[in-house]
Amino acid sequence: MTAESPARKRNPVSAVALALLALAALCSPRLLIRAQAPPAEELGRVEARIKSLEEAVAKQRARLGAAEQAGKETPAGEGSPEVFSTAAWAKAGSVPGVTPKETIDNLLGFVVRSDGAGLVREMEKLMSEGDKGHAVLQDFLHALDKNAELGKKLAGRYDLAFALTHLAMRQEEGMARMAHSYLGATGETTRTVLRGYLHNFLPVFLRFHAGRFPDLEQDLRDEILRLLLAGDKRLRLLFEAGEALGYFPPVEIVKRRLAAATDFQEHSALISHLGARNDKESVRILRGFVVKNMRIYGGAVSQALITLARMSDPEVERVFRELTWTKDAFIYAKAIRAYFAISRHDGFTPEARRYLNSRVSFSDKKLFINQLRRVNPGILEELRATLGQLSSQEVRDFVLK
Repeated sequence: MTAESPARKRNPVSAVALALLALAALCSPRLLIRAQAPPAEELGRVEARIKSLEEAVAKQRARLGAAEQAGKETPAGEGSPEVFSTAAWAKAGSVPGVTPKETIDNLLGFVVRSDGAGLVREMEKLMSEGDKGHAVLQDFLHALDKNAELGKKLAGRYDLAFALTHLAMRQEEGMARMAHSYLGATGETTRTVLRGYLHNFLPVFLRFHAGRFPDLEQDLRDEILRLLLAGDKRLRLLFEAGEALGYFPPVEIVKRRLAAATDFQEHSALISHLGARNDKESVRILRGFVVKNMRIYGGAVSQALITLARMSDPEVERVFRELTWTKDAFIYAKAIRAYFAISRHDGFTPEARRYLNSRVSFSDKKLFINQLRRVNPGILEELRATLGQLSSQEVRDFVLK
């Protein structure tokens, strides 16, 4: 005998009530009408509902688009930086040595002790005093010029550099005025420690405050051009400063400097700058340098070829077609390694295979295969999958290693 679970017991009255409710629902006029409605009429209602939903979605998208556009649009004059002119102070110059020695020694003492916080407090106080305070700051900078060790410490120690960066963020107008006054006063002495520091710092500062200090920015651009024309050797510093400002000097100057350069540091800075320009004329200049100096400046030529490989101008492919379809094995090997020094997809496998089937030495082919292992493993896998298309057994064996 089994006992019926309480959960399974049914109240007869409840059962009847449920049955009546179900029957009433089935006999509902709305359901009867829907059940009896012709298929075409029901389809029309569905299509009308779909259309109304699509219209609602379109209206909502239009509202969202209008709101987004309104957020992007800025009223005239709003959002543009307030221009702060520093040209007058740069032209006025300054007469060094008018500040009492104890005042300058006090400021220098902060640098000696590497007390960045104390130095910044004093400098900020002087900036708040207007012309008088800025005259003291100029004498302080000139005193640092006379002590190269302290000048390097101010620019080179991270705690002092951080403190000065903090000052630049709090007193950007004072910093711009101080820097421009100093550049104007030392225009004939371009190789001070502080000027080198400012060439590193000011482009970043000016880019952050885009358009706020146009006088200082223009004078810095003019100085970069003047130093390049004068044959200044600090090419990497000058080019990086210009690029940070979005300034590219006339390409003919770069071309002349590259043709006259004789050491790797000069070559390297000029080649890097041409790569940053990434235009047709830069490609042509690099191509001319490579062709002329292929067997003279090996390291610089390799850098120029890799720089070309990284450039996106369409002229680049024409240059590599010229250099890789040659009977000169030395040029071919150098060019193909540069071409595959950057990541390539497996659509370039035929070009790699052509090189491995060429008459260049096996030692050059081994260098190329090892390069593929590091930079283009996908192409190496494709070569392994089509091993029979490689003509040399020793090349096939090395590819499989």
